[in-house]
Amino acid sequence: MFSIKRKITAFFLPALIAAPFIASCTIMYDIDGDFKNLFERNVVWSDEEGKITITVQGERSDCGFAKLLLDGKERRATANFVSNNQLVGIAFESEESMTDVYKGYSLVLRFNKANGDSSAIFSSSGANDYSSEEPFTNITLTKRPITPEELDARYCVHNYWCTEDRQLFIYQLNETPYTGKMGGTYKDNRIDFLFIDDHGFKIDAGEEPLGEGKYVSTFEGMTLLFDTYGKEEFGESLSLVWCWANAQIANLSSN
Repeated sequence: MFSIKRKITAFFLPALIAAPFIASCTIMYDIDGDFKNLFERNVVWSDEEGKITITVQGERSDCGFAKLLLDGKERRATANFVSNNQLVGIAFESEESMTDVYKGYSLVLRFNKANGDSSAIFSSSGANDYSSEEPFTNITLTKRPITPEELDARYCVHNYWCTEDRQLFIYQLNETPYTGKMGGTYKDNRIDFLFIDDHGFKIDAGEEPLGEGKYVSTFEGMTLLFDTYGKEEFGESLSLVWCWANAQIANLSSN
């Protein structure tokens, strides 16, 4: 009888044999080369004609919030800067795909070459759901530092904040830039954090409101001003800093 143990062994053996050869192939890819050297925090990437704008802010240098002009319509998307064996370029995921994967689009800009220290030339890889033709060919994106006025924590992508004592911890969901919803914990209890219009926010623990007010985005993190509700619990203001080291906690909390 062919046992489960033998099946497992037979399944993994070819992979073990092939692994050294797969690993040796990675030297063919310049994954730490010209493109990855352009990754930078707190910058805006854009082209001269305004077809693409990507704001990269917060603790991450490899993802941002994008506005794309496709067939005369502005589309919002998250942008992931990728430099690995599968892709060297920028992959976009649309706002529509947050609610229905069949309504979204996948647009990829492949890196062609660096154009100095602050720009690069890209070409789109295939058509997308909103255009019958490849929308971007040999398009040059140039980066510049983001200004304090342009900072907005809501439009960070895949970032994490916490107080220095770690009692309040919040993290972005895939839908955050579009709906404002985030997850988190307060004193080890699950909470919901919501960005609202005019730089406002709300914090709820289930049906119970904990805080409400205005948020101020900074290069160091975010400051919450409890000018509507929550002073008794949090005080007049609360400073949150980037805490990428706690990313694993966020992942566990979201399951």
